[in-house]
Amino acid sequence: MRRSLVILSAAMALSLSLFAAAVLADISGFIERVSPDSETNATEPSVAVDRSDGTIYVAWQASGTHVARSDDGGRSFVQTPIADFFGRDMGDVHVRVGGATPCTTPTTTCLPGAHRVYVTSLERLPLILQTHLARTDDRGAHWTVNQIAATNPSLIDRPWLAVYPSKISANEDQVYISYHDFSVSQINVAASNDGGATFGPSVDVLAQNAMAFANSFCNTVPSDIEVDPETGEVYVQWITADPVANVGMGCNLTQIQNFHQVWVAHSKPAVGTGLATVTSWVGDAHLVFDGGANTNTDDIFATLAVDDSGQSGVAGNIYSVFPDNLKGASVFDIWFSHSSNKGGTWSPPVKVNSDKGTHFFPWIAAGSSGRVDFIWLNSPDYTPTDAELSPWYVTFAQTTNGADPAPKFNQASASSGVMHVGGICTNGIFCSITGGNRDLADSISIVIDRGGSAALVWTDQGSVLNGATHITYSCVTAQQSAIVGAKAGTSCRGPAGP
Repeated sequence: MRRSLVILSAAMALSLSLFAAAVLADISGFIERVSPDSETNATEPSVAVDRSDGTIYVAWQASGTHVARSDDGGRSFVQTPIADFFGRDMGDVHVRVGGATPCTTPTTTCLPGAHRVYVTSLERLPLILQTHLARTDDRGAHWTVNQIAATNPSLIDRPWLAVYPSKISANEDQVYISYHDFSVSQINVAASNDGGATFGPSVDVLAQNAMAFANSFCNTVPSDIEVDPETGEVYVQWITADPVANVGMGCNLTQIQNFHQVWVAHSKPAVGTGLATVTSWVGDAHLVFDGGANTNTDDIFATLAVDDSGQSGVAGNIYSVFPDNLKGASVFDIWFSHSSNKGGTWSPPVKVNSDKGTHFFPWIAAGSSGRVDFIWLNSPDYTPTDAELSPWYVTFAQTTNGADPAPKFNQASASSGVMHVGGICTNGIFCSITGGNRDLADSISIVIDRGGSAALVWTDQGSVLNGATHITYSCVTAQQSAIVGAKAGTSCRGPAGP
């Protein structure tokens, strides 16, 4: 028996080493550590790129919100901390780049030629579990914090951020924050038409859509918000189970349901000014996917992207990606659907990944029409566990015909080795009840840089079970440019080179 175990262990080790070698061989680009060595609990990174000059911004949580900037295409990072009178917040960060700074001459907080950067997070003070919005006009040297950007008397969980940059001044950027509340778990959107200085009231998306409300009531996971780059129209996404499971198995408390439905709602650009700025979602929420009560999409999140039609005023295609076990109880693959009519109808889902095993945490970014880049985590094990020290890797993929009925996908490895071992619990804060491994927290991120290459960030733990975590950045060039006509030489480059 012991001899058999030794042989089996040796075979597994050889298999994993070959898998790692294949990963290393596939990677195209480079990787770099973002978070400082002193931080050992960094998770949930978000990445944004200023396409005017290639500056990269990465935000993450580590006992509060942290931000770093790269001026050389991601080969090195400088920390740009957010100073806040009320002290550290609670994390759940998201970063986006807005319009040009409003100054024409340098000041102590504004740099001409720069673009405004926004970071949203959950706050601890002055009002717990409401939303901060920090913004900088000098590339992170100084930050202004809107202490209560989005508010809800039922408290806020997992805010997401989207920005429609103004072509005139960042002070006219349209800024959107989506989230769900902690009581009946409605999906809400707060909007600003003055560059994040003031927000209107949170608008309840489900309350404006009877069918979506009936299916989603009391149990949702907010799953991204995006803006069409040519029209300014807004899309918000969430996942849920069904009325029977939501009510019968616990409203927004246990999260033990199979979240098998994906929904997207659409709004025209926010209207109004100041505290009266609002979006409208009336009668415009649609079911993207329903895998049935025996499947599960919350291995986590469903994410959203809108491509660029290239024509002002012409809407782009909308894309949704989510994990689901459609092929078997323990077979979690990455699935992809698109809409070419502003989310009104959606294509049947198609499988993205070409390999076997477990696939979690899919995120996407869209470029020119039909071009979509992907990132996700994958393990060769179908039932990854801590006991088996199951290895996990980062995978990149791309489609250049994402709006076709049968899109094609090219897949490549993004990490140069194992970035986590063990299981991954995807029940959010309820992992503490089940005892699941939540070392990586819940999210990773991808954007497209000015040369059309992919900028990726993820939580990296290496091959140590329950070890320290840090944030890794990668510029991946193993694909066609996601932006038609982009200058390839500007990929993976910032304003200072190399």
